[in-house]
Amino acid sequence: MLGKYTAITTIAVNDLENGEYFYESVLGLKKVDYHPLGMRFISGGGIITLYESSTAGTGQGVVAWWVVENVDSMVKRLRKRGVTFMAMPELPYVANDNQVYSIAKDHKVAWFKDPDGNILGIGNK
Repeated sequence: MLGKYTAITTIAVNDLENGEYFYESVLGLKKVDYHPLGMRFISGGGIITLYESSTAGTGQGVVAWWVVENVDSMVKRLRKRGVTFMAMPELPYVANDNQVYSIAKDHKVAWFKDPDGNILGIGNK
């Protein structure tokens, strides 16, 4: 039923202005418009919508994921912009010094949080 429609990731933030700065200036997403509940960004072929909510950052799961060509390189680039990557000690995998986990042959992943505590991730698959 819904498989033929585009899915949009929606992310709660405490303050739209701070969220706008992080997603646009730090992560490099392109803001496309404002709407009554918040703002939308284009990321690759997908859409991320930010909206204000007092529950921002209270989830414990990943709210958005990006597939990138080189995880190690992207981690280094994002670190230069102030992003801190998460240690995930509960995982049965070993991370390198940059908190990049090899979870299978040629499959690397890393997680970080936005300023509101929402968990975001990158991987090469």
